Amino acid sequence: MTNMDYYKALELKRDCTDADIKKAYRRLAIQWHPGRNEGKNKESVQSKFRDLSEAYCVLQDPKLRAIFDQYAEKGLKSGLPNGKGGAVGAWSYSNNPEEQFAEFFGSFSPFADFFDEDAGYSRLFNNMGNARSQKTEAQSINLYCSLEELHKGCKKSQKVVRQKLCADGKSTEPETRIMSIEVQPGWREGTKITFTCEGDEAMEATTGDIIFVLKEKPHPRFKRAKNDLMYSADITLVEALTGVSVNVETLDGRTLPISVNEIVRPGMQKKIPGEGMPLANDPTQTGNLIINFNISFPEALTEEQKNAIKETMS
Repeated sequence: MTNMDYYKALELKRDCTDADIKKAYRRLAIQWHPGRNEGKNKESVQSKFRDLSEAYCVLQDPKLRAIFDQYAEKGLKSGLPNGKGGAVGAWSYSNNPEEQFAEFFGSFSPFADFFDEDAGYSRLFNNMGNARSQKTEAQSINLYCSLEELHKGCKKSQKVVRQKLCADGKSTEPETRIMSIEVQPGWREGTKITFTCEGDEAMEATTGDIIFVLKEKPHPRFKRAKNDLMYSADITLVEALTGVSVNVETLDGRTLPISVNEIVRPGMQKKIPGEGMPLANDPTQTGNLIINFNISFPEALTEEQKNAIKETMS
């Protein structure tokens, strides 16, 4: 295990923006591309170019960057502590630096600002561009999970239909597969799980990817706000003034009694620390349960009731 600092690799400060990261990678990847350093030590240049590519891959991904910021490279590649003496979610860099370079720059030759368009560099980039353009388009599939599943983590099975090359190497036919996805505790809607080169096949093209996009199912009791859970409790005006106990059924099946002894005013919230969602980068830490109160007012009062309230409140 190395001790690589991705910020230092890209010559960045830790508070850098996405634009800073792209700008740094653009400059350094061009500077250290093997095709521009043919007279230097080949192994050293390729290692430097790969490190730059890995650093960009991590820092441009908010989830990977957050894990690296808290646990450094060791935590990113060994996995996060699961609270049971083990670890989950180990990551490793598996991209092809050349393909990543080509994908980043698109069809524009990055060497145009530094060289004349001689045959060598034109051929270098055109070959990378062709490899990129020949990759089959990725399949994007929504993966629906309940809050309970996102709270605990789960294993989901999803039926996928992809196009598979026939024996003639030209035509394709549909193939149905069942794919398993490990959903980690605390993942949020929009999280992408990519299965590289597991998608559609096509003649003379790299197999496409399958990308599962996490979608959160509506919940009957809670709404999620990042790592917090929002709960609405219906109480009467009398309870708002004199105190109330609210029983909340949690996502893991417990009944949580919440005593409210203070006067509940409109817009008031009660925060219960540690009863929210686990943090994706550290499932041993959790957000808050936040209770909002819907106060039910009586539609009418008798004169006797009005006088009793005036007497009590005066």
